[in-house]
Amino acid sequence: MPTIAVVMATFNGEAWLNDQLASIAQQTRLPDRLVISDDGSTDNTVELAKDFARGAPFEVVLLEGPHAGIAENFWYAARHAHTSVIAWCDQDDVWFPQKLELCESLMETNNVPYVTHSALVTDAALVPRDQLFPRYRKTRVVQALAGDPWWCAPGFTTLFRAELLQLARWDDRPVLQMGSRLGHDNVIALLAFATGPRLEISDVMANYRQHESNKAGAPKKIGVLEKSRFALALPSTAHSDRAEIASVYAEFIAMCDPLNTEAIDYFSVLQARSLRRAKIQQSPGRLSGACNLLVALAQGDFGRKSRGRFGVRALARDLMALGLGAHRYRRSSQKRVSPGSPSD
Repeated sequence: MPTIAVVMATFNGEAWLNDQLASIAQQTRLPDRLVISDDGSTDNTVELAKDFARGAPFEVVLLEGPHAGIAENFWYAARHAHTSVIAWCDQDDVWFPQKLELCESLMETNNVPYVTHSALVTDAALVPRDQLFPRYRKTRVVQALAGDPWWCAPGFTTLFRAELLQLARWDDRPVLQMGSRLGHDNVIALLAFATGPRLEISDVMANYRQHESNKAGAPKKIGVLEKSRFALALPSTAHSDRAEIASVYAEFIAMCDPLNTEAIDYFSVLQARSLRRAKIQQSPGRLSGACNLLVALAQGDFGRKSRGRFGVRALARDLMALGLGAHRYRRSSQKRVSPGSPSD
């Protein structure tokens, strides 16, 4: 039977921590260990964690974090898990009682190293916002290198086998635009995407609490028209930025799993595909843009998104942009694209 460690990074979370700890203690499948790493809280977070540890129905490990930010704190805590399965855990959410039991059961049944589930978005008082994030329409296994290569499930929705943690070369993880490094949950998600099947679970297994201090949060719900406007307003560097990310992803996988040539080649192809899309969006006029679009079409760049291509909607948006005129869709904005941004 697998052993499970819940890994939590805390920092000034006294307003929410008791709710989250209580939800872990109420799991129908209790974790074997809870690892809490605090990164220098100045409120009562540490005291609350110590109080909980004294009466917890499982082992609780309390650590002083590296004081180097949330990603480093999570990774530091995970290295003290010493279990076969790890569950990332934020300090401010609330888990449903069956979360660990269901995820463990389906992980074993489907023989996958990585699972993620749907979650209910709430406000700070845990009042539902009529939104799921993530939202998986059905429970399904997704094979390696299938699905959206830019999608990273929020860490708190995932359980993963410790082999993924051991595979990662943390200090060599990709440096993205503006000097930021790939986060703890993104690193695991990337390696899971590249190396084996993943399971998406449609069941809602947690409350995703939104408040003014969230380091990350659920995206706002927007309609089709707003999505189209956003796509047309992307800066001209959007897809050249994506090409750069694909390149560093390929390099990182080559370091972590050098025999995985299929994944390395996948991201090299994705880099070339993104550069061709960038040429369309950076074209100085309609004619050159149309020529570059024809090249991309000939290369199959607008095929199914589940295979790392751009999809039919992206083709429609590029055609619309060309129709409106290059001056309408070329942007000089310095906004940079992150791995989780829309890929259309």
